[in-house]
Amino acid sequence: MSVRTRLLSIVLISSVMLLLTGGGAAVHLVNSARESTEWAELASSTTAPAILMVSAFQEERRLSLLRLAGDASAGPALGTARQRSDEALAAVIAKGEAARELNPDGSAEDIEGYNQLFTMVPTVRGGVDALGIPADQVFTFFTQVIGTIIAASMVAARVAPTAGIGIELGYAVEQLRAAEALSQADTLGSVALTTGEFTAAHLVDFGRRVGEFRGEAEYSAAVLKGVRRAQLDDLVASPQWQQVIAMQDAVLLRGPISGTNAETDLPMTLAQWQDASRQVNLGLQKLWEDQSGDAHVIARQQGDRDTRTALLGGAVVALIAVVAFLVALVMANRFIARMRRLRHDTLELADERLPELMSRVAAGENVDASAEASRLDFGSDELGQVAAAFNRAHVAAVSAAVAEAQTRAGINTVFLNIAHRSQVVVHRQLALLDRAERDEGNADQLELLFQLDHLATRTRRNAENLVILGGEQPGRRWRNPVALLELVRGAIAESLDYTRIEAKRMPEVRIASHAVADVIHLLAELMDNATAFSPPESHVVVSGVVVGRGVAVEIIDQGLGMREDDLAERNAMLADPPAFSVATLSGSSRLGLFVVATLAGRHGISVRLGESVYGGVRAVVLIPSALARATDPESEISGQFPAVSPQP
Repeated sequence: MSVRTRLLSIVLISSVMLLLTGGGAAVHLVNSARESTEWAELASSTTAPAILMVSAFQEERRLSLLRLAGDASAGPALGTARQRSDEALAAVIAKGEAARELNPDGSAEDIEGYNQLFTMVPTVRGGVDALGIPADQVFTFFTQVIGTIIAASMVAARVAPTAGIGIELGYAVEQLRAAEALSQADTLGSVALTTGEFTAAHLVDFGRRVGEFRGEAEYSAAVLKGVRRAQLDDLVASPQWQQVIAMQDAVLLRGPISGTNAETDLPMTLAQWQDASRQVNLGLQKLWEDQSGDAHVIARQQGDRDTRTALLGGAVVALIAVVAFLVALVMANRFIARMRRLRHDTLELADERLPELMSRVAAGENVDASAEASRLDFGSDELGQVAAAFNRAHVAAVSAAVAEAQTRAGINTVFLNIAHRSQVVVHRQLALLDRAERDEGNADQLELLFQLDHLATRTRRNAENLVILGGEQPGRRWRNPVALLELVRGAIAESLDYTRIEAKRMPEVRIASHAVADVIHLLAELMDNATAFSPPESHVVVSGVVVGRGVAVEIIDQGLGMREDDLAERNAMLADPPAFSVATLSGSSRLGLFVVATLAGRHGISVRLGESVYGGVRAVVLIPSALARATDPESEISGQFPAVSPQP
């Protein structure tokens, strides 16, 4: 994976995570807003059936108690009230699923209890018709049925989307409680006035209901605001409200009674009281409905507002994510472009400019390290610091190469100086030995002089090695071509164990004069290696043959041989000799083979090592046709080498 892909992956992952986070938050807010709207719709759909059920069962409770109290006129109206109650109850039960959705975690058990209570309605009605059920039991039962609506209203307030909506809906429940307390007090008073019995216990119960009614009304006046407070004030100021208050006060002030004239000393008749109480009750229920509707409207508005906010927030997050991705993409591309430029410049410097500069230094050209150093400029950040470090490394490399070249040049100068001095001394020594050999008549002394002459010849070859390694030509020169056999004999004479070297067939060819010294030197080094790495009693065989590309000289020993990888390494060096340095001759490298490679490369001679039939090493020196010429003029004109007999 490239750096560009990695950087863009990091940018993309960050942007996608930001987008997913913002999208998730927007979806959550939209769902919350939708829940507010759904709550408002569900709560609104249950309000109307709840009001009908409260009104219907309050009326059925009053008429049922009047029937048990002996009011004959309550019978016909009771049937109509029961029909209205059944219709209202059926509507509320139909909304049971909606109520369960309002409180999915805790409404199942409550609704089950409500259903069990509703199933007892026919039983209680049968008891009322048979006049076989206590009045207080009937009163308590219908109060519990009506209380389910109050409890359901509190559940709706508890599961409201927000605390503010729940508080507004809870304020509405207070008017429902006030209406229920007024209905309970009206029912108890109506029964008492109908029966003519208003005992102290009944009076206490009546007073408690009246107190609850007035307390709830006062609390509502304290918490309601705006239009709903004005609506409550209008209801409190209405004649019906005043009549109800006056009638309740009169009943309480009169105290317990017993007799048929229970309506005496009261400000209005029972029918007037019931009518005024019904009007006030309806007003309180209307106030509850309107206050609940206000809470529902707030929930809808909040749902719409939250939906718009969530969508806007999601769009903003998406825009921010896209902008952040584009900005990060632009910055990443710029950074990647700088990295690519740094990569291109450094690779160009390392693969092209630096090798070319090293070649110039190796060729002996004077190079200014500071002027030739790279000038990579990538600012002052981390990339710039890397470029600056590479500049310093380049300066150090060039400086080291220049210093190495200077050191090598100095070493070459020392080599050449020592070699030239040694050559002068050796040439004088050989001249003296030649004169001494000519003047000496004693055979033993002459043999000793010949040995000294041979040692001086080897010393001359060592001096020539230094000259060759120094990059110059040896001092020996030939004016005319020399026969190959003479070259082989000269190489044998320069070898240490010349007595072990046996020359076989040699073709009658001559080697160009300018290559004579180097070919002798090359063959002598190979013969020295052959004698050095073979047993002392073994022989080294040298032979030659004419081939299509020139003349081949074979040097075969019976020594230890070499491994295949060593042969491959030596042949590679002979085919392409490296620049001379201390590293070139380190380890198992051999100075003689390096000199051979240098001389062979100078004249286009091919030298290849292989395994001999004796297990030793077989060296094949291929002298090209440009250096080898036949001795027969006719063969020389035809360009072919004649068949020759082997030389002794």
